[in-house]
Amino acid sequence: MPFKMSAFVFWSGVYNAGLALFLCFPGLYRAIGVNLCSPVWGWLIAGFLAYTSVVLIYASRDLASRAALVYWESLLRYVAALVLIPAGLFGDIGLAAALLGLGDLAIGLVYAFGLAKEFGRSHRALLLGQDGGF
Repeated sequence: MPFKMSAFVFWSGVYNAGLALFLCFPGLYRAIGVNLCSPVWGWLIAGFLAYTSVVLIYASRDLASRAALVYWESLLRYVAALVLIPAGLFGDIGLAAALLGLGDLAIGLVYAFGLAKEFGRSHRALLLGQDGGF
């Protein structure tokens, strides 16, 4: 069965939606060892995740013309990894955050390199929305 980027993007959007819902309930994320100082931070992150979930699911429906949206999401994943991995390993947020950060890093790499390979576009073209754009 060949790997389909559109399916990967769709299911990562569904993953974001599930994670957003999960972060709305402090008892749930505390049960897996994520320690946020206030539920407001979980709700704020959930809002961003809900938005990116919609964008990813929308982009997956016509990935060739919306690839730039997903490419930019890869950059957000790298930022999340840069924040979550050290916070999970060395901060008091919990080891689960580091694992989520590693997942973000992996997903971001699949987005960036998978889109470039599937559509034969350079990273620069994907970043600037060329050959398909927004």
